[in-house]
Amino acid sequence: MKTIESNDVSAMDGLANSAGERVKSCVDGGVNAVHAVSCKARQLGCNADGYVRDNVWLAIGAAAGVGALVGFLLRGRRES
Repeated sequence: MKTIESNDVSAMDGLANSAGERVKSCVDGGVNAVHAVSCKARQLGCNADGYVRDNVWLAIGAAAGVGALVGFLLRGRRES
């Protein structure tokens, strides 16, 4: 059976450290992306809330129209 030499162990340690740094970099990038998307979604939600509060009847009409359209599409064909 082949024995592992010290330079092989050093190479493996270097490879493991390099992989660990890459993983940490990817995780940090993912966390930053989630934070950016979360902030943007919160901002869009506040904007939508303000618009609906300023235009209540338009929002009610739009919701009723979308509800009627979805109901029409989901009712299916009726055979007579």
